[in-house]
Amino acid sequence: MKNNDQAIWQINITPFVDVILVVLIIVMVTAPMLTKGINVNLPKASSSKAKVNRKDIIISVDKNGVFYFNDTRSSIKGIRDRLAESGNRRVLIKSDKSVPYGTIVNLIDMIKSLGMQKIGLLTTPKRSKIR
Repeated sequence: MKNNDQAIWQINITPFVDVILVVLIIVMVTAPMLTKGINVNLPKASSSKAKVNRKDIIISVDKNGVFYFNDTRSSIKGIRDRLAESGNRRVLIKSDKSVPYGTIVNLIDMIKSLGMQKIGLLTTPKRSKIR
């Protein structure tokens, strides 16, 4: 027989699960907003296969010719100084397709003058037609 004076101890996990689900939804909604990046209209290429790693350095050039070092606006001298301090990491160039060719050639030349040889150009993949 059960004594009515005794308390029954049970853990109710339903509120805990509700809170965890709400936190999960918040993380899922806000995570894509944290990877902002620079708005650049990349050229299209059928051989676009580059995967960006966290260790990679991304130098962006927008349509107005403004330079960015990993999403931070910078001058070409500032980029040179930061590259000189960064060691021999891979450098990816993310340039708007309207930026003059000479600007990108000068940027690559500057990067190579620092002894960095791992340089890539980011592009958008072309959609291939199914035959």
